Amino acid sequence: MDSTTLQLVLAALAFALAGNIWLSLAVLRASRRERIAPTALVQGQPLPAVQARPLAGGARFQPGAGGQATVLLFLASRCPKCEEKLAGIERLLPLARKAGLALWLLSEEPVRRLRAFLPGTSLRAVTAQLALRDYRRVNPLMSSPSYVFVSHLGTVEAAGLIGDEDWLALVGQLADDTAEERAA
Repeated sequence: MDSTTLQLVLAALAFALAGNIWLSLAVLRASRRERIAPTALVQGQPLPAVQARPLAGGARFQPGAGGQATVLLFLASRCPKCEEKLAGIERLLPLARKAGLALWLLSEEPVRRLRAFLPGTSLRAVTAQLALRDYRRVNPLMSSPSYVFVSHLGTVEAAGLIGDEDWLALVGQLADDTAEERAA
């Protein structure tokens, strides 16, 4: 074997070793992140402050900030259960508005995918996009279809899956308020 071939073989081995070390460190960093299990939002604690950009345009805002009770919804375009919930959420929008309850659908998905997922302009008007880092702060379990109820003080009141007991109680309360208005 001549010296040039030997130098090329050694260079290739050194490059392979460096790549292997780099990949091993990347796997180690990723496994450390995964060991820290995400925790659900805690009732009574302030909602993490994040910035969202409305899908319909406009200035960034902080969803769930104090001042108005808010429902934050988390749906994913590739989730069949989420798609089934859209019609019910759209019917809930005017009831929530009448009750003075802000309702925001938050997503970290690209705008193009969100527009294709959301059938009408009423849902698009209450949809906002977050950076993935911020999305994970307000939906740490990355669950969908899910919600977070936020009080007028900006604290978490409840969180869960759309369709659970707390969600059904909210829907029932909003429907009862509307029925009472009609009877009056």
